Amino acid sequence: MKLPISYLVSVCFLTLVSVSCQKSKDATSVSENQARPQIAILSKTTYNLGDTIPLQLSEPLTQVRVQIDSVSALVLRQTADSLAVSTSSAKQIGLHQLIVQGVRTNNAPYSDTLGIELWSDVSPAQLDYSVVKTYPHQASSFTQGLEFYKGALYESTGLNGQSKLMQVDLPTGAIIKSVPLGEQYFGEGITIVNDKIYQLTWTSNTCFQYTMDFVLAKTFSYPTQGWGLTHRDSTLILSDGSNRLYYYTPDFRRIGEVVVYDDKGPIMNLNELEYIDGYVFANIWQTNRIVQIDLASGKVVGNLNMERILPTSIDTKTNVLNGIAYQPQEKALYVTGKNWPTLSKIKLKQPLKKPETLVASR
Repeated sequence: MKLPISYLVSVCFLTLVSVSCQKSKDATSVSENQARPQIAILSKTTYNLGDTIPLQLSEPLTQVRVQIDSVSALVLRQTADSLAVSTSSAKQIGLHQLIVQGVRTNNAPYSDTLGIELWSDVSPAQLDYSVVKTYPHQASSFTQGLEFYKGALYESTGLNGQSKLMQVDLPTGAIIKSVPLGEQYFGEGITIVNDKIYQLTWTSNTCFQYTMDFVLAKTFSYPTQGWGLTHRDSTLILSDGSNRLYYYTPDFRRIGEVVVYDDKGPIMNLNELEYIDGYVFANIWQTNRIVQIDLASGKVVGNLNMERILPTSIDTKTNVLNGIAYQPQEKALYVTGKNWPTLSKIKLKQPLKKPETLVASR
């Protein structure tokens, strides 16, 4: 299609004006950045809760005030070229703003906001366990979720075209009943609340709710990937492969979240989940590690090394650990993995300590 010359001239003119305006905006932005000097300088951005944060000052400041987010932070030490700031006012791990304000030597006010990340101040305990019994498990089951409910064992499996929700006979590993997912769905974690079964999908942003007879009752949507699922009372707790756990109502309205850290940094790849007495136990994808998370703080307080139960007949680097179920009457954990031929019943050798008081979710 041919265009009139007047149209082409108009387009060229508008393009030149747009480029000129953008250059003007960029120049203004550069000028503003140059006019505001960087006086408070961090040597790093990650610290543990309780650490003292050192800052270098490129010029002296008076009337110094420091905040972590909106809470005043204690300045422990100040010299002409440095500050030492306490993190004791920060009560939560995760990303925060460090706001530094003061008056420069030319009497001009100064304010800058620096980003920091606060890690846990707890070194996780190494949890020991005993293997009580080993049961058979369907080696064809690409396990994504495992759950006991009223004494019966339920399992969710993944892979497109192979995903199912199943009830499993624990002593034999036989499938009592199952329902397949559509080929477009990759099944993930499950949990059961008040006689309703919830099953996540990986990248379809869809959760299925079933009756105990495996009849599909409702579907819900959520904005993230779906990995693991558990619950505390009637609150659903979902993982998406990041270091976050999300809280949902039974009708899948998101009501909060908690970030998860240990003393070495954020714990990524949180996968299959199981809630036990104020804690969430989560396996870390592609590892043999299960972490114990205090839900009140998001801090990892314990580690379980599951290498002792790995089946020797398969490649467990490919067929990874991925299935945790808790039987409260026995105070026992049942653990398996993708295409594992076995399911292990284990018991912790130490009783769980009382967790921190649960606070409102962010």
